[in-house]
Amino acid sequence: MLVERDVLIRLAIAEHLRACGFIVIEAAGSDEAKEVLQKGPSINILLSDAQLAGPINGFGLALWVRRYSPGVQVHLTGSLTSKVAAATELCPDAPPPFTGDRLSQRIRDMRNRRSRGAAVIGRSLRKAR
Repeated sequence: MLVERDVLIRLAIAEHLRACGFIVIEAAGSDEAKEVLQKGPSINILLSDAQLAGPINGFGLALWVRRYSPGVQVHLTGSLTSKVAAATELCPDAPPPFTGDRLSQRIRDMRNRRSRGAAVIGRSLRKAR
């Protein structure tokens, strides 16, 4: 399971892990993750942002998992670099387009496209006034 609030990071890392043969269940926050862990399929590994927004951050989620799903291996990450490193560590023999460096670049490119799109929308809104 991949728990990440930033949709672009979550999509890129999930794509990377799926290319390595993992079945990836995605969650945007701790509430979604807890619901899947309680009701969903069996989870072996939880890769989560330590700084999740909401009532429970990643550390709180890790403590909850330790108590209620002790067989789940938990990996907490913080920075983009640590997220990519954790995904790369889980999948060291990734196919060529999914190396750690390319994953980092893909996330940066996706963020840049999103930022440029927001700027274009902002300019269009100003012109419409």
